[in-house]
Amino acid sequence: MQNHAFIKKNRQNGQFATLVVENQVKSSFGKGVALAVAVLALAFACLCFTPQQAHAKSYEMPHTTINATVQPNGDLHVVEQRTFDFSGTFTAVWWNFDSLPSGSDIKINSVSMGSSAKSLSEFPSVPFQLDWRESGGPGGDAYSFDKPKNTVYVFFSVEDEVDVVQLDYTVTKAAQAYSDVGELYWQFVGSGWAEDSSDVTMTLNLPIASGAKVTAGENVRAWGHGPLDATVAINDDGTVSYSVPHVNAGSYAEARVVFPVEWLSGIVSGSDNMHESTARLDTVLSEEQTWADRANAQRALSLGLLIVVILVCLALLVWGVRSFVRYGKELKPTFEDEYWRDVPEAGAHPAVIGRLWTFDKESSTDFTATIMHLANAGAILINKGSYEQGGVIRKKQVDDYYLTRVPQVELSLNSTIDRKAMSFLFDTVAQGQPSLWLGTIKAYAESNPEEFNDAMSDWQGLVTSHVITAEYFESYSKSKRFRMLSVAIALILGCFIIACIFENFLVLVPGIITGVALIVVSRFMERRTQKGADVYARCKGLRKWLTEFSALDERPAADVKVWGEFMVYAYLFGVAEQAIGELRKKVPEMFQLNNDEVLDSSYVPWWGLYTSTYYANTTMPDLGSMLNTSVSESIQAVQSALSGDSSDGSGGGGGFSSGGGGGFGGGGGAR
Repeated sequence: MQNHAFIKKNRQNGQFATLVVENQVKSSFGKGVALAVAVLALAFACLCFTPQQAHAKSYEMPHTTINATVQPNGDLHVVEQRTFDFSGTFTAVWWNFDSLPSGSDIKINSVSMGSSAKSLSEFPSVPFQLDWRESGGPGGDAYSFDKPKNTVYVFFSVEDEVDVVQLDYTVTKAAQAYSDVGELYWQFVGSGWAEDSSDVTMTLNLPIASGAKVTAGENVRAWGHGPLDATVAINDDGTVSYSVPHVNAGSYAEARVVFPVEWLSGIVSGSDNMHESTARLDTVLSEEQTWADRANAQRALSLGLLIVVILVCLALLVWGVRSFVRYGKELKPTFEDEYWRDVPEAGAHPAVIGRLWTFDKESSTDFTATIMHLANAGAILINKGSYEQGGVIRKKQVDDYYLTRVPQVELSLNSTIDRKAMSFLFDTVAQGQPSLWLGTIKAYAESNPEEFNDAMSDWQGLVTSHVITAEYFESYSKSKRFRMLSVAIALILGCFIIACIFENFLVLVPGIITGVALIVVSRFMERRTQKGADVYARCKGLRKWLTEFSALDERPAADVKVWGEFMVYAYLFGVAEQAIGELRKKVPEMFQLNNDEVLDSSYVPWWGLYTSTYYANTTMPDLGSMLNTSVSESIQAVQSALSGDSSDGSGGGGGFSSGGGGGFGGGGGAR
């Protein structure tokens, strides 16, 4: 459905007159649904397929001023100044005039163009050539009238600029003379324009007889059909002013004015626009009242829909807030001390604690922390070395860490997370070899993406099962979050469909606001259990202690084994460098090497997992950084290989069509 209305305002007495509306049913309910589905599909396609390059030109029409005068003989003289904001290169604009009254004709008086309304230059007229309908032109500034199509073309050459085009034309026999009234029924902005018209003003001058007085609503009546936010006013001087903030492409703005037929004194009997035996006023009033009643009913329906949507949105907001307070708000931990000086939970694997820290988000740091944990347990030995990489002619030396399996210690591992990580590294990546370079991990991932992805997914799945068993998160958290997210998306899509079907786009405002609010709240619907909140509080206390213990009046244990375990958590919490710095201040003897360790160039001290070390007169990054980089790059390589990483670019444009309501009109375009 389309609703078209102007408010008629009588400036003479400062009061609003009767609201006059045209309501035209242009499509059935089924067509509305089809439109909504089509628009949704188009929006989805635009989001999914963004062109790589965009060179399409475009234009806007930000301002249009029209001054029209009804002559005593019924001719309508129009001077239209339309502003074009061109983006790209353009060579022509055009106006076409459709559905002219019987016996009417178009006369083009002049065409001018300039950078503003005050600096216009008149263009010469040239004979029209048929091939100019599609492309081309005379090769210079000019205008030409295509008489068979009632279309005037304005030719020029501009690029990325704003110009005003003034069209001065006359529509002969536009006003109709009836036995009781004269009538002008005219689309001053036709539905054939390919782009929106903004800030449209039209002033209509009536052929007021000498000595006659204009009385709004009595001897002069005016209606407007078009956008609902437009207005029409009958002024003290007898002019009729129309103001239209915005006319969408394909829509129109239409004026209908009746006035004393005596003012059309120049129309002679027998003329095409003389209907001396036909009364018109009652028909006009009946039509306008019918359209007003229909539109008011539609407006009531639209208002009712808007109220219902607002009430639904308010109810959903209340539901969202209550759901968050009941299910999403974090529980208060029972541990409230500032520091914690032990592992967060005895027996819990560091990878599981890592998931608690990141709210159960899978991360490559979990696997890196597991390798650090295995190194601290002695199941993996870490050394540094170098190897040559490259082709036959040019090779380069790569400094890297290598991991060595310790079977005796591996047999004593109790955690299935540890055993699966060992199998992944040495059975899958190293293919049964007892040692592997860190660089081997990425190389294996690139050459065997599916196998790497399956093995890493299995390991992460095992960690997830341990997280579930640990009961750190509420079992309903994910379902509550998904439910709220689904409701938010359904609300936005539902409001969009309603807006398309009933052409009431105001319902989108509360729908989008509420939907976005629910989407934001849904992010916080996952919650830790009381146990999870307590362990998480201890994690924060441990993190704070690891970064501040040197300032406390206490001396930590100088035990490499203990600190090896602490540093795994320092790495998970992102404070490994700070913790090492604190430890150097408080227990510097832990960083001293014996002679054998100094002489062994492949030896990696315990702190080398967390801070830079030296090898072959060069500084090597800490193992944690290199390992995490290797794992994360491997995962990225796998994702890239499995997804195919394809892209596509496209662009397009559209054509022009013309049409009208009850009055004559047309449209236009540019190229």
